[in-house]
Amino acid sequence: MIPPQIIDKIFDVAPIEEVVGEYVTLKRAGANYKGLCPFHDDKSPSMSVSPSKGIFKCFSCGEGGNIFHFIMQHEGLSYPLAIKFLAERYNIEIEEGQINVDELQEEARVKDGVFACLEFAKNHFYERLNSSQDGKIIFKPYLTERGIHQQTIDEFYIGLSGLKKDHLLHEGIKNGYSVQQLFDAGLVKKINENQGIIESNLRDTFLDRIVFPIFSISGKVLGFGGRIIKKDTKAPKYLNSPETIVYEKRKELYGLSHSKQAIRKNDTVYLVEGYMDVVSLYQSGVENVVAVSGTAFTEDQARLLKRFSQNVTLLFDGDVAGVNASLKHIQTILAADLNVQVVLFPADEDPDSFIQKRGISDFYAYVKEHSKNFVGLIQTVTLNDNPTDPIKKAEAARTIAENIAALPDPLKRAAFITETSNVLDIPERIIIEEVNKFRVSARNLKDREERRNQSNISSSSPDGPPPDFVYQPDYHSGERSKNEDAKNYQEEELLKTLILHADKEFEEGVSVAAFIFKEFEDEEIWPVSSEFSAIYREAYSHFKEYGTFGEYFNKNYETGKLAADANPDRHSLSKGWEKIYEKYVKTDNDNYKSQVIDNLNYLKLKHIDNLMRENQEKIKTAQSTEDIIILQQNHRTLQEIRKKITDQIGTVII
Repeated sequence: MIPPQIIDKIFDVAPIEEVVGEYVTLKRAGANYKGLCPFHDDKSPSMSVSPSKGIFKCFSCGEGGNIFHFIMQHEGLSYPLAIKFLAERYNIEIEEGQINVDELQEEARVKDGVFACLEFAKNHFYERLNSSQDGKIIFKPYLTERGIHQQTIDEFYIGLSGLKKDHLLHEGIKNGYSVQQLFDAGLVKKINENQGIIESNLRDTFLDRIVFPIFSISGKVLGFGGRIIKKDTKAPKYLNSPETIVYEKRKELYGLSHSKQAIRKNDTVYLVEGYMDVVSLYQSGVENVVAVSGTAFTEDQARLLKRFSQNVTLLFDGDVAGVNASLKHIQTILAADLNVQVVLFPADEDPDSFIQKRGISDFYAYVKEHSKNFVGLIQTVTLNDNPTDPIKKAEAARTIAENIAALPDPLKRAAFITETSNVLDIPERIIIEEVNKFRVSARNLKDREERRNQSNISSSSPDGPPPDFVYQPDYHSGERSKNEDAKNYQEEELLKTLILHADKEFEEGVSVAAFIFKEFEDEEIWPVSSEFSAIYREAYSHFKEYGTFGEYFNKNYETGKLAADANPDRHSLSKGWEKIYEKYVKTDNDNYKSQVIDNLNYLKLKHIDNLMRENQEKIKTAQSTEDIIILQQNHRTLQEIRKKITDQIGTVII
């Protein structure tokens, strides 16, 4: 059991707007903050963060809860590990044994071991670069020659891998890590794929390379990128960690953990190709920079950047490879509704070498002078020295139209269609027709994929309802709903009412919480569902001890999500509504007493329904006429009680 004082201390020192703001750009919206939800492809800010309540809620995908729920969902951690994660970030000491490892699921334990391995490797590589003979004599001078200072090495934790094939393997084992953990972290790989994960069949992933740790947004090591400095070798120039349980290349961007604040401040991000470009630009003062690390730019990476800025500038080499890379990235960026500019450096330069030679002022001047949107880039690259070549013009128009078709915003599509028509001197209607062809083609492809996915789901599911398909009376509609065991709506709705209004006055000298718990005791209607029974009992214990709830429900893991779901702050009425229109619209705060009564009555109906069901079963198995008469009388009594309640709340029971 995690001590409640640890939970309270984390809530005291870790404001939710600060925790969430590490991952998403938040903007003030009245008493709350709004931002793009990181848990789905959010087109406009759907997530609200309430500092006063300590909860977040996305009104689009429904994700919500307190800071622990946010970290669990974003970092893929269990509840105990989320507590540990935040405690470490805010320097809150947790004594050994206060977080029980047995509470962690197997996957969470594996992840914890992988993260520990990666952190060990980061520190080991860093020490090798700065302390080993190889590091001081060969590799560090190389970085110095490339203009990389010690302060930058320290900030990015640049390191050096071993020169022997099993150096890190033996160091890891010596420091208490198992071969399985080292393998799961991607730090070692099999020599023979057909053999097992045993020490004799493993070798280091990185050998004889300068190593760049790849950090998550929150600063956890996910993997590494290694650069070889030898010229007379057939080995690839860059080598990245394999995909692991904690590292998915398509979802990460190198440098974002360092650059996110600068991206917010400048409201633009520079996207480059390699680690050295990021490090060099950052060191020179261009801090709003990230790299794709040698992979194609993905939808996940586009959504990641969108949380911090809408504006992306690609900084690529002007050679064929650089041009192709920029063209490859543009469509993905446009599809995410991001604004994109492209800067191509001279063929013999890259962002790193350019800023090292010319400095930051010339860098910004060059970027300003040579920035092009995708229309200008494709026109320049395709037409080259033949601006009037009709075949080349048609090719350029078709490529531009394909990119315009990716834009979700119709106004942007219209603007770029007009620009393309003017630049290439092609009638606008022709460009529109071409754009529509690509849009129809993309839509048809999406429909085929959805039908294929639906077909796969249907073929893998048996006909008929699932085995747990049962019905329960829905007292709000007079109909029956599915999955009684999975969801008890009466208990859930009453709990939401309790969460929102527990400490408010219900009647003179009696709070809402006191009234509800007294009803439970007097009427013997304590919630009994597996989902909510323990939550009510724990809340009652807290109430008996403290007499009030305060932030109990928002901080509590079991009720944090419900607190976010119950949060009524999505829309707020204008202060001038009543004054201007002489109309007053009642809110939850005005109606809470009737909500308490209604929800208690619905819970009573649920309780009576269960009693009637039990009574009917007893009638079926009754042994004597006298027993049957008594049970039938019980049934009539229960029916009368139920009718009184339904008359009171105006509900028809079928």
